[in-house]
Amino acid sequence: MKVLLFGGSFDPPHRGHKALLEAGIALLAPARTLVLPTYLSPYKESHGAPGRDRLEMARLLAKGLPGASADAFELKRARRTYSYELVREARRRFPKAEIWYLVGSDSLATLGGWKRADELRRTAKWLVGERPGARAAKPAGFDVKRLPGRFPDVSSTELRAALYCGEEWRDRVPKRVARYVKKRRLYGLAHRDVLADTLSKDRYAHTLGVSKLAAELARIHGHDASAAALAGLLHDCGRRFDLAGMARYANARRLPVPERAATLSAAPLLAHAYIGADLAKREFGVKDPEVLGAIAHHTLGKPGMSAFERLLYIADIASADRGFPAAGRIRRLAKKDLDLAFLEAVRTKEHWVRETGEWLHPITPRVRRVAEKLCPR
Repeated sequence: MKVLLFGGSFDPPHRGHKALLEAGIALLAPARTLVLPTYLSPYKESHGAPGRDRLEMARLLAKGLPGASADAFELKRARRTYSYELVREARRRFPKAEIWYLVGSDSLATLGGWKRADELRRTAKWLVGERPGARAAKPAGFDVKRLPGRFPDVSSTELRAALYCGEEWRDRVPKRVARYVKKRRLYGLAHRDVLADTLSKDRYAHTLGVSKLAAELARIHGHDASAAALAGLLHDCGRRFDLAGMARYANARRLPVPERAATLSAAPLLAHAYIGADLAKREFGVKDPEVLGAIAHHTLGKPGMSAFERLLYIADIASADRGFPAAGRIRRLAKKDLDLAFLEAVRTKEHWVRETGEWLHPITPRVRRVAEKLCPR
């Protein structure tokens, strides 16, 4: 008797998952196949969809495949679970079975570094499907069987980014999953509904433009494209309020607006970024501190910003909808050198404020000096 385990975030499940699962079942003919959504991946601090939705999408992925079903083992434990624990549970349930674990070739490359790798070598066999560009040698001591052919190069991260940005995504997921995502308004679809209702048409278009550029810059510079796209999508959600409303909200919530009293008196619009971060957490359910930090600091910035925060700061000033000449220059520069683009963005903002006679926030020169230190040349 063979039992096949297929674990992952399934956030959401895509055509690559479906093809890999179908091929594994066809080749191995297991008596049982368990599709096991993670509660929290060892490499992530949050997921794009709640566990109950990822479990239902895993059920839709397994539907109609012989012996296959979704399993809530990890979700019921409500804690981070490692692969060796999944194998132990499978061996407990099926003591006489041969346990197989299905992975893509990108995972094969890292198997030797998984938690309790020695135990995994002894207790499971490994069925591997090759993803384009992810050919990997068999780690020493692992019993590995490769599936024939290559499997679609689809990424859940890129899928989420496409959904957040308002780009086409349905051709990358099984039809049942696509219908479920639309019905439940997952992965930013509900966020976009709210933003379209609460922002002006131009502001909403700007929001999608920032989301797209942030995702593009994230890919170029090695950041999570879906997190960048989500930060871009929500960065201006605080613009739903008028200026008086922004001041009331920031005071009522005691938001950490730098020089809050002076800022709300002289330029209350600057508070919208901090309001946006607060709304992203409270109303839109964002838990990722990187995303929240990027939203909070996308307008004024701060000394000591992370590279991810600087990325959104740049995407906001340089999105394709921006009509002033410096925007295109910053956008082109950002695709080559993020630090130089950040310095150019800060200088552009400071120059505009001084030229127009608007109130210059005290933090701006400090941010510019830090940006200059990043680019000593």
